[in-house]
Amino acid sequence: MLSRRDVFHGLLASPLLLARGEAEVTPDVVRFRPEIEPLVSLIENTPREKCAEMAVDQMRRGVSYRRMLAALFLAGVRNVNPRPPGFALHCVFVIHSAHLISLEAPADVRMLPLFYALDDFKAAQERDAKASGGDYTMRGLQGTLPTAEKAGPELAAAMEAWDLERAERAVVALARGRGAGDVFAALWRYGARDYRNIGHKAIYTANACRTLQTIGWQHAEPVLRSLVSSLLDFGRQQQMNGYALDDQCYSANVKRLRESFGKLGDAWGSDDADSGATRAIAAVIHDASPDEACAEITARMVKNKISAGAVWDAIHLASAELRMRARGAASLASIHSMTSTNALRYAYQSAPDPQTRFLLLLQAAGWVGQFKTAARPETLRAFRITDLEAASRQGARDRDVAEVFAGLRKDTDETAARVFGLAGDPAGRQAFFASALRFTASRVSEVHYYKFLAALIEDTPLVSAEWQPYFTAAAAYYVKGPADPEPPSMKRAREALRSLPS
Repeated sequence: MLSRRDVFHGLLASPLLLARGEAEVTPDVVRFRPEIEPLVSLIENTPREKCAEMAVDQMRRGVSYRRMLAALFLAGVRNVNPRPPGFALHCVFVIHSAHLISLEAPADVRMLPLFYALDDFKAAQERDAKASGGDYTMRGLQGTLPTAEKAGPELAAAMEAWDLERAERAVVALARGRGAGDVFAALWRYGARDYRNIGHKAIYTANACRTLQTIGWQHAEPVLRSLVSSLLDFGRQQQMNGYALDDQCYSANVKRLRESFGKLGDAWGSDDADSGATRAIAAVIHDASPDEACAEITARMVKNKISAGAVWDAIHLASAELRMRARGAASLASIHSMTSTNALRYAYQSAPDPQTRFLLLLQAAGWVGQFKTAARPETLRAFRITDLEAASRQGARDRDVAEVFAGLRKDTDETAARVFGLAGDPAGRQAFFASALRFTASRVSEVHYYKFLAALIEDTPLVSAEWQPYFTAAAAYYVKGPADPEPPSMKRAREALRSLPS
């Protein structure tokens, strides 16, 4: 009999044994690989209120965690319109974050993120079916693919021309002829060129890459088609979030790349920390326009006065600062300032080409500035993250953590100061994140709680030790706690999971 540990780690290789018949799929609808299509269809056609029971039933019959994750991701790709990149498509974006939280969470809540993502897909499927543009379903690929030799240049040409049909054919040809590294090497800059729809294009690019690493490259083609469709939404001229494409920092940063990259010293990409330089760049991002901030970073790097590591510290601090400053209508965008920075940092670390990496660094600085300037002034309070101080605290660490979570929603700034104090040493930070994971995994009511916490967990180790407490303190502004209710979907999941032996 399967235990929960067996299910979670996906140790079984037994074939799918479906309790329900396969759903009929019309010939023009894209089909997935035969080993995953029946499970995807089952997820698509099971009523929302029955999905937790269905998932446990499949796990009991031998479906592994990894296979269930793959089917859920692909169900979102086939059923939810990737244009615009956001809204209902969060059910696709969140899969990586849910998986990461499952890996990090305490054992008793470790399976819940998968069940939340399943419920969120069903909600997204319902919303998409009612969309004004009609119920989206991905169709089969049309047209003749370019040769393997021409796929790369054809993809670049299609992306520059904002030509979706060409891009779909080219990215499929590239996926068939080359590996994941080559495909995403061609896509990183396009995920980063366009901030519109508050950073979701970069988020989708990074999370598509990370999720495919988990579920397997054999599932790549439909995912990549959905991705390039998202990347090419809005065209060059449409204004979203206050920007058309040419209003953003991308064109100027491409020019800086051409003019300045050859002048950089060999150590420009160093991860070395520099406290003074980080403070200075964080202040520039806070005070200056996005273009001015990118220009200042470039000038300092050309003069060998600052390295990429110090700049990234400043970018992470600036994104966290925006979350801490934002109020009201600016709150959601400020969350995306952190999740977008997380995506761009992942792209930077993954991109093999140094010039692409330099461009991604500048874009990350510019995007935080664009998030800031897109907000109305009255929605951003006066605050600098580098002025943060720890609240005085006494007693054992477990009591400190309990006090932190007891203070949520009462005085967020005081709670942030307590988190800052806890996060000054690794053990305190670990204790805080363990509680954050437990509460958020079981009480999540909206996908951004997973995305935000996952970004914090991934990026905190990348920030220099001096700045980790400052960055972690932003968690106080968007985390679940003991006073938050457990949603009905999580109650259904817990009840269904009780039938699996521990």
